Amino acid sequence: MQLRLSSRSRWSLVVFAIALTGMVIIYHQLWADPAGRVLGSRNHGNDPMQMMWFLKWVPWAIVHGQSPFNSDAIFYPHGVALTWNTFVPTLGILAAPITFTLGAAYSFAALMTLGPALTTLTGFWWLRRYTRHAGAAAIGAFTFSFSPFVAGHLLGHLNLVFLPLVPLMIMLLEDLLWRFPRKSSRTAVYLAIAAAAQAGISEEVLIILAIGVLAAAIAAAVVMPRRTAAAVRHAIIPLFAAAALFCVLAAPMLLNQLLFARHVVLQSQRFHAVVDDYVYSTTQQIWSTAGGHYSKLGGAEDGVYVGWGLLVALLLAIALTWRRDRLVRVAAIAAVILVALTFGTDGIPHVWLPWRLLTRVADLRSVLPARIALGTFLVIAWLLSRWIDQLWDRARPRVADPQVSERGRAIAAITALILVLIPLLTLTPRALGTSALPPSVPFFGSRAEHRLIPASAPVLLLPMPWPGDARAMYYQQLDNFHFVQPGGYALLPAGQDNGDADILRRLVAGPPGAHARGEAATALAEGRDALRHLHPKAIIVVLSAPNSRWFSTLAQRLTGRAPDLSSSGVAVWLLG
Repeated sequence: MQLRLSSRSRWSLVVFAIALTGMVIIYHQLWADPAGRVLGSRNHGNDPMQMMWFLKWVPWAIVHGQSPFNSDAIFYPHGVALTWNTFVPTLGILAAPITFTLGAAYSFAALMTLGPALTTLTGFWWLRRYTRHAGAAAIGAFTFSFSPFVAGHLLGHLNLVFLPLVPLMIMLLEDLLWRFPRKSSRTAVYLAIAAAAQAGISEEVLIILAIGVLAAAIAAAVVMPRRTAAAVRHAIIPLFAAAALFCVLAAPMLLNQLLFARHVVLQSQRFHAVVDDYVYSTTQQIWSTAGGHYSKLGGAEDGVYVGWGLLVALLLAIALTWRRDRLVRVAAIAAVILVALTFGTDGIPHVWLPWRLLTRVADLRSVLPARIALGTFLVIAWLLSRWIDQLWDRARPRVADPQVSERGRAIAAITALILVLIPLLTLTPRALGTSALPPSVPFFGSRAEHRLIPASAPVLLLPMPWPGDARAMYYQQLDNFHFVQPGGYALLPAGQDNGDADILRRLVAGPPGAHARGEAATALAEGRDALRHLHPKAIIVVLSAPNSRWFSTLAQRLTGRAPDLSSSGVAVWLLG
């Protein structure tokens, strides 16, 4: 029996295959050895290693009857609220079979690769609603899923790269407001489930999407007030029902975060765009300007780039279609609002910016203004697909017309494609390099470890996890969380007292009191006191780690003796 696919299914397969191939090319160095390589340089490998820890912690905690939302495996004994961190429980559960069989490194590589590919697919489904030609929807989908926003986060921010639910939620909102392909009650249920799943990937993305929807609603109310009011009246009850069901589905995580954990507020205002960020490319694009533009946003967050070519094409197309296309007017006004938000409060000197309104809401203060570019690229993708579709349709011959030759139509089609594709090519992300993951250590998970160190015992593992270093967390998840440790690589509430861990962290950072014997003696005495307060069962030095010689010297000074075990890649000092 021959299987026949519809045109929509064939296009979906082609779009997904091209996107997946593009991601494999971008990550070709990573896929050469997923278990031994990490994205970016050694200094940038901390976010991926932290994400591997999160991906393994969630299913491991559920299987072992522990809360996936909190953990004292790091920052022992106080622990950390993972709900205020990027712990992606939705993806941790989905990838659990890979994590428990091949390892968290494979899960991370697979999800980072599949994220943009699946986003391209769902983006294509969304934009296909507005186009007669599938190719136009495909171009728009690629524009969003491989945008500079996504390219900046390809170095390891899984929560901001895995976005396939975003176009699906937009489709469900459209269904509630004006499409009505099914009963509104069913659509509300689907929307609540999708929103709850997205909250388990990134609450920030969900908030950004809500801001984008609000901007679109404001624009629609300005352009077509009666139609907008009618749509809102029809959808208001299903929307409230969806919100109520979302609160029920996400209650375990939200209650833990908002009621039982101390809030974490980021100093997010410094992550705002400036005008130059929009017109000068970064090192994340193949064709970068003058070696790349370095803004205050930094490498991962510098994702608002549009470029002169695409910016001119957008402005020209808006001017030409403004009067005859109401939806273009809605999209253009929404884009202006979203772009203004990316500048934060200080991105344009001496200009009042709307971000000041959002900062009055406490839970929005941790949203990075530049990340609103996610919504901007959604609007750009929609506009491009609509215009390409219209130009494509006009360029195709429909009836014999003596005034317009076939050659003229072909020239029009080619010109339209060139005007769109050339600026889009400047957004193409480059292939990313990798660095080596920490080498494996046979001691972790061995019988010798389990004989010497009880399960869930506190351990001082050197290199010690500290802000900017996730190697110890990487070893901990490889060891299936057999031990807990002071310190970690995660966001903490302001004022959390980690005094003993901080004392040890300062010692680990380098030889104490290099210029004064008195300072060295005092620092070591404080370190011994910190060890007594933390009651670790052992000090473990990973011998393959950089600075392992200093770590071993420090352990001998703290304990006053040689290690009890030095084999299987570690030196171990057992403590009472």
